[in-house]
Amino acid sequence: MRTEEEFLAIKYAAGILHTKDILEHVNSQLDKGTWSDVFLEILDCDPNGWVGISALFEKYLNEIGVLIPTLEEAVSELVEHHVLLIASGTVTPCVQFKKLLEEIDNYDYYSKTQDYVGDELGIHQMYGWYYDDCCTVDQINQGILTESKVWVSKYARKR
Repeated sequence: MRTEEEFLAIKYAAGILHTKDILEHVNSQLDKGTWSDVFLEILDCDPNGWVGISALFEKYLNEIGVLIPTLEEAVSELVEHHVLLIASGTVTPCVQFKKLLEEIDNYDYYSKTQDYVGDELGIHQMYGWYYDDCCTVDQINQGILTESKVWVSKYARKR
């Protein structure tokens, strides 16, 4: 299971972590009693923009020994995270798959397509169901759910 900081590093590498997210994390950690000198640097950063805060966030991750993954590694982790949620049956499949596509939008999975969009990540069947315009929403949700379980059996890392 990933720590909160590891998951933030994944989102950072994928380009979906924002200044607000970092500030919320720092404040949350301070509220829990966790201290780092870097937290103070982040809160005192002026101007309070991405360039300064992201550099300090990287410094914090380095301080606690969390590596920032490559974009490819981050996308792989995000795909697994979302597909496992879908396969668990606790979320609406098409809503969660939409979140997945939004979070991996910075990754060029289109150019890596061999036969079908998303096949490089193993999500091509779910992708097909998501964009199916000849089925009902219930059929689409069931198709995505079924294919997510297939994905888990083929691709999910056993942790």
